Amino acid sequence: MFSHGQHFGFEIPESLYVKSCNTIIEVLKDRSAATPGSEIHLNKAIVETLTEITEVGFQAYYEKPRDLVSMSPVIKKAADAGINAVRKGVQIVIKKVFTRTPLSELQVLARYMSDRLTYDENTSGTRYFITFPLTDELFELSQRLLSRVREDSNVEEYRKDIINSLIDLIDAGVGAYYHEPVNMISLGKLTRKTADVGISTAQKGSNAVVNRLFKVMPHEEMIPLSAYFESLLHNELRPSNAA
Repeated sequence: MFSHGQHFGFEIPESLYVKSCNTIIEVLKDRSAATPGSEIHLNKAIVETLTEITEVGFQAYYEKPRDLVSMSPVIKKAADAGINAVRKGVQIVIKKVFTRTPLSELQVLARYMSDRLTYDENTSGTRYFITFPLTDELFELSQRLLSRVREDSNVEEYRKDIINSLIDLIDAGVGAYYHEPVNMISLGKLTRKTADVGISTAQKGSNAVVNRLFKVMPHEEMIPLSAYFESLLHNELRPSNAA
């Protein structure tokens, strides 16, 4: 159940937020008098913007938390290789899906993308995010487990719960960032199958990295990670007004 404006997501630079909003606005312009095929540059703009967002996402979801812990060179190399394979797979899917998407469907996706753009204004300034809504249950579970890391050093009692919670967050992200928007448009059977396989492979790779890292991580290294992941949980962010 979604009810309290609870989100999970990462911060993006203001420049990328502005670029994303401008791309959405450009896609949603009335083009009833445009020459057929003249909007092809919009596909390129969407692909470019989504690729940039994805790269910031990989930094937020993998590189930053990775750098908070120490790990053996062997484990780090294996984890980096797994994530790089995921990154390449996602980039291929973006190009495959969005390079030839017709304008009418780009507009549907642009409105959906607008809902993922959020911001927060406070006394220290404005911050910008790419987020997706979390169910009350997953938000509260994530908060409870991350809080427990700070308070309970007997990590073996809840290690599996931490891993399962992170995998649930990955699943929710894949749903929000891929399945929901792709289900809004019409793809050829081959394109859809190729994209689904690519995303499924990426998801399995991400889950494998989580399992590999967290099944051996000592409690003291989980503490800074829990604080970082808590910073990705958000309440009451404001939606962009791009759409």
